[in-house]
Amino acid sequence: MARTRSRRKPLPETPVKTTIASLAHDGRGVAHVDGKAVFIDEALPGEEVEFIYTEIRKDYAEGRVVTLLSRSAIRVDAQCAHYGVCGGCSFQHVASSEQIRIKQDLLVEQFKRIGKIDIPEIWQALEGPHWGYRTKARMGVKYVAKKDRVLVGFRERRHQYLAEIDNCIVMHPTVGTQLLALGELIAGLSIKDKIPQIEVAIGDGQCVLAIRVLEPPTEEDEERMRVFGHQHNMSLCLQVKGPDTIAPLPGEPEVIPAYALPEHDIEFKFRPAMFTQVNYEINRQMINRVIETLNLNENDTVLDLFCGLGNFTLPIARKAGHVVGIEGD
Repeated sequence: MARTRSRRKPLPETPVKTTIASLAHDGRGVAHVDGKAVFIDEALPGEEVEFIYTEIRKDYAEGRVVTLLSRSAIRVDAQCAHYGVCGGCSFQHVASSEQIRIKQDLLVEQFKRIGKIDIPEIWQALEGPHWGYRTKARMGVKYVAKKDRVLVGFRERRHQYLAEIDNCIVMHPTVGTQLLALGELIAGLSIKDKIPQIEVAIGDGQCVLAIRVLEPPTEEDEERMRVFGHQHNMSLCLQVKGPDTIAPLPGEPEVIPAYALPEHDIEFKFRPAMFTQVNYEINRQMINRVIETLNLNENDTVLDLFCGLGNFTLPIARKAGHVVGIEGD
């Protein structure tokens, strides 16, 4: 006899009052209600809130704030109009300086709790631009027939649906300011419902968008994309299957994005699906700090595991006698 799946009990609709005790690693506030940990979106330690449950499991529960009864001193108003709906960010309600402190504290706590390691010293954190810095992303694309609109961006927080956003202030403005325009472009294609994602790769002076297509575009579609790319200083490519199939539109030159480390006289060229650090300014600072800290000379041999493009390997090779970089799928 087939087993029937038990129906999940309906969630309580009455708001619950509680005080936030701490933060989880993903930025959610942690409270304890009826002996169970509750992870609450956009809640900060010390705040008194009223929340409603969004999920109840055997060992924990999740919720969202409906009323903020007391406000933490580190709370700020999020700069993005889509914050709280779009799942791309989780810390915009916290002052930038406090975000760094919180993440450092979480790292130290996890080293101690999981690794049984006490961190004796924390260096001053590297800082760079807080907005418009992100140069790599995989954006979702969805044609919504009821609205006759194509959404481009990121998924809603805790949901599989794409958030309805018109810009992203964390993304590099070359792309972050053009989400509506990209949606309008795709809405005009014959295959508007056959495009699930766009891979974004931005270099120091190049922008490549790899558009995943489940069906071949028509020549008219290709011309629309070609014109859009020229108007917005982007190279639009097609991806028909896996990452190895990414190729420019017919008749268009291949544009390979690159980022430079001028103080080390190195330039890295990469393809859209390759991993690179998303914040070039922080990446340059990280490399310089590593070089300075290691204080290498020609007698040193360095092993760089999971070296990727050689982001650390090649600058280190300028200083050390031998460097071995290891990477694998």
